[in-house]
Amino acid sequence: MPPDPATTDATNRASSASLSTQLDKEQAARAYRKVMSGEQPTSAEQAALRRYEKQQEEQRRWQYYESIPQKHWRMMSGRQTKVLQEQAERYGIPFGGRTVDLSKVVRALHDFLAANARRLATDDDELLNADVSSPALERYRDERALLARLDRLEREQTLVPRHQVRDGLERIASILRAAGDQLQREHGAGALELLSDALDDAQREIQRLFPTDGGATSSSDATADDAPADDEDANAPEPSP
Repeated sequence: MPPDPATTDATNRASSASLSTQLDKEQAARAYRKVMSGEQPTSAEQAALRRYEKQQEEQRRWQYYESIPQKHWRMMSGRQTKVLQEQAERYGIPFGGRTVDLSKVVRALHDFLAANARRLATDDDELLNADVSSPALERYRDERALLARLDRLEREQTLVPRHQVRDGLERIASILRAAGDQLQREHGAGALELLSDALDDAQREIQRLFPTDGGATSSSDATADDAPADDEDANAPEPSP
């Protein structure tokens, strides 16, 4: 049976990495000897020395992660050993032993959060969970439900804040105005004037939909073009008999 290409490739990469590590180790050793004897290591030896020291630091860091003294964990948590042991037993998070393996704690913590996500997300608002009912309480519950729905829509990027929409539209208008300058250079002032008029109309529409004060457009904000035309016949004086 022919060897698996993926397995062969992984083996080759591992061998290459091992060889590279060995070469770095040898060059780092030469660099150490030269430094101790007052000589100047070559650039390649200095680079190998930095890589080797970084690798050693990484290995030591993981060793520290895997063997945190209980005393240090107790100091960081601000809890007594008995409390830590009780919490470890109750929640299944392994930080109650003589030493603490941080990688195991992190995995257990996130497993706990995933398993209890629904329970942890339960709203503990006493008013929402109260058995009594009143018109004011029902309005409060309706408002909380509305806020929760708006928050969900915003998180889903279905609902976009007004100021973000306005800013985005104004950036688009700026891009189009820059294109208008190019139109003027290539097709004359007439093309620029046509685009500028359209952009001015678009700017007025943006202002109407998204006023700078953030409020809804009132009847006083309507432009003259939006107002109904006067009835000239109704306003004209009646002819004399």
